[in-house]
Amino acid sequence: MEKLAELPPLALAVFGATLAVIFAVRYLGLSAGANARPEKSQTAAQIAAVIVDPTALNNATRALEAHTEAVVDLIDTMKESGRSLSHMAIEMDRIREELRIQREVARRP
Repeated sequence: MEKLAELPPLALAVFGATLAVIFAVRYLGLSAGANARPEKSQTAAQIAAVIVDPTALNNATRALEAHTEAVVDLIDTMKESGRSLSHMAIEMDRIREELRIQREVARRP
């Protein structure tokens, strides 16, 4: 508290205004939340519909499972592709080495 007393008057005014804004926003938010009726809220109706009728949730679960399976298949395909590219790189390295040896042999008289 001693540090607050040492602040210049303008800094104290800004600090007080900031605290006032924080408490005003908190108070207005609480009062707005208390005045809002969940029965009239559209999101509450959607949530209630999902709770009463789980078919949408079941459909979403099935779609997510299918998506997960497709992603796993894609990962497997990409791993296989990476292995194929690795084998191709090894073969290209061997071919490059053979060509280098052939050039070296061709240079010798």
